[in-house]
Amino acid sequence: MRDIIILGAGGLARETAFLIDEINRHSATWTILGFADADERSLGAQIGKHKIICTEDSLLEMKVAAAIGIGDPKTLAKITARLQDRPNVSFPNLVHPNVVWDRERIEMGEGNIVCAGSIFTTDIRIGSFNFFNLNCTYGHDIRIASHCVFNPGINLSGGVEIGSRCLIGTGATILQYLTIGDDVTVGAGSVVTKSVASGTTVIGIPAKPLAPKDERA
Repeated sequence: MRDIIILGAGGLARETAFLIDEINRHSATWTILGFADADERSLGAQIGKHKIICTEDSLLEMKVAAAIGIGDPKTLAKITARLQDRPNVSFPNLVHPNVVWDRERIEMGEGNIVCAGSIFTTDIRIGSFNFFNLNCTYGHDIRIASHCVFNPGINLSGGVEIGSRCLIGTGATILQYLTIGDDVTVGAGSVVTKSVASGTTVIGIPAKPLAPKDERA
């Protein structure tokens, strides 16, 4: 059994602990030490089944595996920028035992979290520190960069390319061979029928760019 700490102290962190428990039921692998939080005032707080045992700063000095249970892409990128090059902290890929995937034909970096009900077909390339939430499908030849969050029930068709730090909302669909740039947000339930430029938020069916606030006032 290897020790692991979960960064974050919210609902997604508790769901990450649940995922690790599910992995252990299939094959005893991890001992969850607890959570790490940015605010030292929260030390000792009970979060679900575990406590906050350290700050993110103190984690820098520990030799331990870590999982990031945080649902904001920019925060994911900020945290990993501090921790990724620390040789004492490792970031395993955590994959629920019931995930369906063509393991020999999928490339994956480090620190990815893949929840129950996910289906990855074949010839897929994935970067690092992505959070793949419950019951999603990912088609052939997809390319996903790093620090993205995929909320439950999304569907990515074959050949889609996703940039870094993207947030794909619950129930969204992205049609085949489209390109999604960096720092894109796709609203919940949206159907993306055209490629999306970096830094854009799209919503609706079909998905269209969200107007600036002054235009919506």
